[in-house]
Amino acid sequence: MLSTKENKRKLDFNYIYLFLTTVGSLVVFKIAGLFDASIYRILGTNLYLSYHTLLEFASIVISFILFTITYYTYSKNHRIRLLVFVSVFFITGTIDFFHTMSYNGMPVFFTASSIPKATTFWMISRLILAFGLLISGCIPYNLKGNLPRKYFLMGSIVTAIGLFYIVTYQIDWFPPLFIAGQGLTPLKILLEYVVMFLFGITAVLYVRDYRRTHNRIFIIFASGLILGIFTEAAFTIYKSVYDTYNLLGHVYKILSSYLLFRAVFIYNLDTPYYELEKAREQIKLYAENLEKIVARRTAEIQKANEKMLEDLEYAKRIQQSLLPPKELNIYDVKFVSQYIPCEKLSGDFYHIHAIDEDNIGMFIADVAGHGISAAMMTLFADRVMKPSKIPARFLSNPSPNKMIKHMYMEFNKSDFPNEMHIVMFYAIYNRKTRVLAYCSGGMNSLPLLVRKNGELEILDKSMGFPICKFGDLFEPDFQKAEVKLDKGDRVLFYTDGLTEDYKDHVPVPLEHLEKILIENLHQPLISLNDVILDEIRENTKDIPNEDDITYFIMEV
Repeated sequence: MLSTKENKRKLDFNYIYLFLTTVGSLVVFKIAGLFDASIYRILGTNLYLSYHTLLEFASIVISFILFTITYYTYSKNHRIRLLVFVSVFFITGTIDFFHTMSYNGMPVFFTASSIPKATTFWMISRLILAFGLLISGCIPYNLKGNLPRKYFLMGSIVTAIGLFYIVTYQIDWFPPLFIAGQGLTPLKILLEYVVMFLFGITAVLYVRDYRRTHNRIFIIFASGLILGIFTEAAFTIYKSVYDTYNLLGHVYKILSSYLLFRAVFIYNLDTPYYELEKAREQIKLYAENLEKIVARRTAEIQKANEKMLEDLEYAKRIQQSLLPPKELNIYDVKFVSQYIPCEKLSGDFYHIHAIDEDNIGMFIADVAGHGISAAMMTLFADRVMKPSKIPARFLSNPSPNKMIKHMYMEFNKSDFPNEMHIVMFYAIYNRKTRVLAYCSGGMNSLPLLVRKNGELEILDKSMGFPICKFGDLFEPDFQKAEVKLDKGDRVLFYTDGLTEDYKDHVPVPLEHLEKILIENLHQPLISLNDVILDEIRENTKDIPNEDDITYFIMEV
């Protein structure tokens, strides 16, 4: 049963930051209301204008810094949300400047400064900011595009100039928002509530972005919007454009602007440099520890390589244990074999066994390729072609073509890759009749028969189809051939690695191999094998084998 601690969610301090911002703003607002009689003042015009101008210009500077940051970073990351910020902060900063210069008591700014003019500029600025930030919140934070930023800047300039002209020279077009001696009009209060509502919706959208990304800047931005809500709340209750509530609203505004600036600055300038510095420190750490890392990695690779070589050596021993002894006598027939893999593991294999008292079966095969994949195929072939695995109906009347047909059918039942294939030569020698029956499964190196009188023949009367994954398309007809042997005759079975012509060497040229067989006809089989081995060593010397070399010699 899970404990209570395991069910508790980890406390997210970023939500606490947002909560404390909200509560702190509310507490200050409530204190101002509770102690209204003691705190409320109407400041002198000159004193208030000093505070107002200072706070507003600080807010204007922040707006233009935000405009500059977003305008130039858009060319790097192309986030559409930044284009909205470009227009919003440029227009807001410009209109706030007009508002500050038009405030009642300020010098003439194109036309006489007045309460209606300043209040109208204020309300337009706040509505543009609220709607603009709402639009930015509706745009996915990671949405990118290639919209030209200059058009947004040009549109913002035209909009700001147009609004300046209308408010400055056509102020009568706007309904009154503040009436001296009466205070705020219902329209002004309604518009402030609209701005508060829009800020609230936008804050929710940015909290949503935080939940998706867990990036703290979205909480900071939402906190700035919460302060913006209290800014507008203060501007719904002031009675004079010089009173403490009006000043409190401007204090909230500068704090709100600072948090918006902090969020945008961190996201667009501070974070990239932080990540760059972090990457630089990581690179420095890697550089300082590079020698240790290389030594450790080298040791790990060496250890893995040693383990792999050890496993390959075990596999080599297992594979070689499946082969017949190098010297083998079955009844009155002698065999000598040689197995030289080009790698640890080989794709060549052969087998010699007594089928019954009269028949001796033998085969030699070559798998496409060499190494581990080819060696795995040899294990499959050994399992299929062992006498204990061959169906009894084949052994009762043994025939080489039946054996190869059996191999072909079993191979096509397997899941080997289509490109894998085997070439094979299978022979059965009958001791009573001294007839060697044989069948080729696509073998390209045909056995050589050397008669005791020195005549040489090639067992080429059977040219069958390779063992491959063609079972669904083609069923080959493997035909056997027979040759009569006499006592003293020898047959060399070999794979193409023995006589293949490589670019720089041939282990044993075919014509030279035939000559060796004839010249050493009366030498013991083991001596003949030594001569062939000496020839291989002489022709290859320090050159590594490019293919497996396998052969065995049969003497009747």
